[in-house]
Amino acid sequence: MNSRLQGFTLMELLVVLAVMGVMMGLIGFTLLGGGGNELGAAQRELLGMIQKARSQAALSGRETRLLVWNDPEDEDKYHRYLEIVTRDANESDSWMVAGEEFFLTDGVYLVPSDESLSLQSDDWREDAFSIWSHEDAEEFKLESAFKGVRKEGGSEDFIYLAFSGTGNLICREDSGGILQPPKLVLAIGEPNPVDENKALRFNDANAIAGILMRRFGGFAVLDVNDFIRP
Repeated sequence: MNSRLQGFTLMELLVVLAVMGVMMGLIGFTLLGGGGNELGAAQRELLGMIQKARSQAALSGRETRLLVWNDPEDEDKYHRYLEIVTRDANESDSWMVAGEEFFLTDGVYLVPSDESLSLQSDDWREDAFSIWSHEDAEEFKLESAFKGVRKEGGSEDFIYLAFSGTGNLICREDSGGILQPPKLVLAIGEPNPVDENKALRFNDANAIAGILMRRFGGFAVLDVNDFIRP
């Protein structure tokens, strides 16, 4: 009897990889004791958004970014609001919105990359700050979405995690030219209305977690013990 070998389609491979990634993450959360608390829930939610953005990049063949709201004047959205966009194939300054807007669990925020942008407790971990795909000083401003499209050059300010059209992570370089894998740090926090330059306040140095990204796929889940003590 003749048999015919069938290969996997790109879609099938991406689905398998995404499921494997989420399952690995869930196992990691169980081992780390993330449980059902707010921080563990936010970590799982963030991981799901990351996997979705990577899959979207590979499927579309275009750069895709996981956006995080970066305007401190909006307390509800600042470092809590997430959105996925993919570069428009026809207009280089336009981005297509992929899916619906998303908020992290109440009371959980992505820790800004610069310690001057938030107020931390005296015993805060030295490296408990996020690293993105872009330089800290780089601005990425977009217009409000219109019919599922955002134009560059608007007033809405974002930071982002980016994937190339092949689904690989886009990393920035440090001063020595070495690529820095993004690290997204989560913490229990609250708005800090008394200081407009430090829009967030983090009082508990033990209420932190994170996700360390790998350039060509995969990730490591982080708990408080993975950060450097002061």
